[in-house]
Amino acid sequence: RDYGISFGVRLSDVATLGAYSDRVMGDEEDEKVCRYCFDGEDDGPLISPCKCSGGQKYVHLKCLRQWQRMCLVGQPTHPDFYDRDPRHHLCNVCKAEFTCPPPTRHELMAALTGPEIAALIDERCIIAATGAFSVELERQLVQMAAMPGFERRTGYRHWIRGVFLITNVKQDDGQQVLPLDSDHDLQRVRLLLGPSLEFRTQEKCYRLAASHALAGVPPEGLAEALAQLRAPCTICLVHAEAQSCGNDSVAAVNLTRPLERAPDPGLVVAAVARVCAKSGFGGARHVQLQHFIGGPCDEDELVTCIVLGGGGCGWTVLPDLERAIELAHTRATRRGEAQGALGGGQIVRLVGLQAAPELNGEVGVALRFEPSNGRWLVRLRSGDGKKLKPANLEGLEGGTGRVLCFWGDARWTRTQLLGEIAKRDWGLCHANVSDLTCSHADRWGNLNGRLAVAPEGEMTESYAREMEVARTTIQMHSAEVEEDDEVDI
Repeated sequence: RDYGISFGVRLSDVATLGAYSDRVMGDEEDEKVCRYCFDGEDDGPLISPCKCSGGQKYVHLKCLRQWQRMCLVGQPTHPDFYDRDPRHHLCNVCKAEFTCPPPTRHELMAALTGPEIAALIDERCIIAATGAFSVELERQLVQMAAMPGFERRTGYRHWIRGVFLITNVKQDDGQQVLPLDSDHDLQRVRLLLGPSLEFRTQEKCYRLAASHALAGVPPEGLAEALAQLRAPCTICLVHAEAQSCGNDSVAAVNLTRPLERAPDPGLVVAAVARVCAKSGFGGARHVQLQHFIGGPCDEDELVTCIVLGGGGCGWTVLPDLERAIELAHTRATRRGEAQGALGGGQIVRLVGLQAAPELNGEVGVALRFEPSNGRWLVRLRSGDGKKLKPANLEGLEGGTGRVLCFWGDARWTRTQLLGEIAKRDWGLCHANVSDLTCSHADRWGNLNGRLAVAPEGEMTESYAREMEVARTTIQMHSAEVEEDDEVDI
């Protein structure tokens, strides 16, 4: 994949190279050359994107884009920690704004991963840690063994050979609703917004909206209305600039970390009791509940439930345990002898097929029984749906209904996740029923040969340097702990 030219210099060298360029070409101002690569128009059209003159005046657009990427790749991927680097949109020599607007962070990250991989950030897709990333984290955990509590703070256990099913992708609505309980908080917001009624954080610019407590106020009256406002009140900020999908919220749950018991048993018991108290749901107490650590966000809260069966992909995602138990029980309930000893949502093995013997032994999910033809619709790992007689299906797990319960989840913005993928830490693929029917211990191995991983690029090189710094830091801390232990002895 072509990412433009490859600079053989560090970012800190560019100003020095620019000064050198001015000296060398001071007498040749008529000759147009790119100030980054020193090649002329034979290597592509030259533009003048700022107020620089002389040897600094011209650049190839692809070289400027390469420079802007280099400014971004050294920053953290988490949106709370990266800054709006001025080098991305201002010339570092004349300090003028570039005349050609730079690509957004999301556009640059998507360019590093490629459109095919970016398109896999969607519901019913899998995000999984690569083997190299997992090995690196395990090596760091070994080095952390001498540092009590440090391992838990890193959260590495969530990521090592993690297999995350994307359960929700929520479009960013461009709004931030702020409940303000005190006049002190209200005054802080006034100072933050200033006379322009706008403020910028990282790559986002927000402005005050005529909404909530300020609903109906004309634009010219917003400043005065804000000054007269008193707490408690609620105001709304909206994006002042056109937004891309880069701010979309992506949520996923880890399929590989089972729990022996629910973190909040009382919540589970109460949910089961409420379902069983409903008419026709007495058998819901037999629904199997399997609990997982879903991710580092809200680990003590039940955030997502998955019920096998139904139509479509072969599973349903629900946020509420009570609804999930009801659905699992409803699907598993037998409604006649014709469907055999099987229930909807049950894992089944194909047996005794004469016309398609190559499918014998395949494992899938019984989606629903069709009384009109006396066959079960079964979803296979290939994604194909097959209509099969009950005699050709051997029932396995989940005959009385089954709910996968996830405590906590992992969350990213779309741009943040693209940055992680660009480092080649994670791969993506479409999910299929085998990701839910195989055992938790086999789910990472089940992805062998399926994951799409980003190509080598600037983020890979930057991350290699970042990981080397992290290893050095951990080794230094470990040495300090060992020295302290020796002193104590």
